[in-house]
Amino acid sequence: MKIKHILFVCTLLLVAACSKNEDPAPVVPVPGDYSGTVSVIYEGVPFDTEGVSVSFAPSADGSTADITIYKIRFVPKMPVTIDVTIPGVKLTVAGEKILLSCDNVVPLAMGGEFPAYTVTGLTGTLEGDDLEFSLNFGSYPTSFDGDRK
Repeated sequence: MKIKHILFVCTLLLVAACSKNEDPAPVVPVPGDYSGTVSVIYEGVPFDTEGVSVSFAPSADGSTADITIYKIRFVPKMPVTIDVTIPGVKLTVAGEKILLSCDNVVPLAMGGEFPAYTVTGLTGTLEGDDLEFSLNFGSYPTSFDGDRK
């Protein structure tokens, strides 16, 4: 009878050793290119542009990132496309998501700053291969929803 008890205890110890709960590796922001849809509310009407490329470039310490939107036409009347960078977007890890945020950031385009289109209220998430964010460029509500290329 003692041998059965000893075997039972050994089995329990073996099972307990094998079922160790290890914390998952923390989510780390990595550079990536995304393709998706930009939507701008212009004169009260959504203006969607599909197939827009966006680059996500985190800082070395992972606390911020620059987001660049390539070849975007924000409104139907805009005669050219431009590349716009939103510098210094704050990154916060929350479980398996990376939260994006910033407020009162002057975007960069065509070699200079564009204070008339200061970014306000940027919020978003990067989760797996999905990047989405919304913000105001000046008075224009804008959003992006895309997937890693």
